[in-house]
Amino acid sequence: MVGVDGSSGAAAALDWAAIEAGRRNAPLLLVHASRLLEPGSMLDEGALDRLRRERLQLLEATRDGILEDLPGLKVELRLEADDPARVLVELSRGALMTVVGTRGAGGFERLLLGSVGLHVAAHGHCPVVVVPRGGEREHGERIVLGVDERHEQSQAISWAFAEAELRGAPLVALHAVGGFGAPGQRIGEQMELAEALAGQRCDHPDLEVEYSLAETSPARALVEASEGAALLVVGARRRRLGFGMVLGRVNHTVLHHSACPVVVVSERSEADED
Repeated sequence: MVGVDGSSGAAAALDWAAIEAGRRNAPLLLVHASRLLEPGSMLDEGALDRLRRERLQLLEATRDGILEDLPGLKVELRLEADDPARVLVELSRGALMTVVGTRGAGGFERLLLGSVGLHVAAHGHCPVVVVPRGGEREHGERIVLGVDERHEQSQAISWAFAEAELRGAPLVALHAVGGFGAPGQRIGEQMELAEALAGQRCDHPDLEVEYSLAETSPARALVEASEGAALLVVGARRRRLGFGMVLGRVNHTVLHHSACPVVVVSERSEADED
């Protein structure tokens, strides 16, 4: 599923989602939602009907453009009169992946993530992919998996291994803890990282996996790694801690500044709330 609004940021997400749907032989759902389409909005009935037709034409034109490049792809359309973030989160319950774009015109601004993307990344019920402008054109083959200090990201780890195997791509497991003290600390970190991935290594014995320890901050290490990656995969425990805080500081930085698509995989526990 991908959100469509006609912007350049959404176009990048759309291109990435279409390629990924084709790779997986999965149908692609195009969703456009707006509260302006609600009955009783600020528009009169005539203007509301015209707006509905325009938005449906946007979806149809988007579908036709996709089918020119991927004629065998099944593409479905959905037009909703509601808040875009709420619609995407609700529809994510039945999606394999939910894809959203970033916004901005260029330079540093091009990687700023809007409120809809942040909300969906924080509350989606399936893996959420945030695609920066230009991120639909992959800058490398490898998939980078961010592993935090707890090494408890079982869902993100299993998703990254499965995706790397699907693509036939090497996987880099990246763990950053800042500066290292004694050499023994580095050896200990390497052993813990290897132990955290041992189960998936057994399940994917032919996958090329590299362990990488970065002597810098986690956010900096992940953003730098994104420059040469096809995908950056992170896990997130999502509790209702308030807007802008549920993803954590590191993931917020990565979502705003990654050069490649970022996949946020929910790490849910019994204490977590949807």
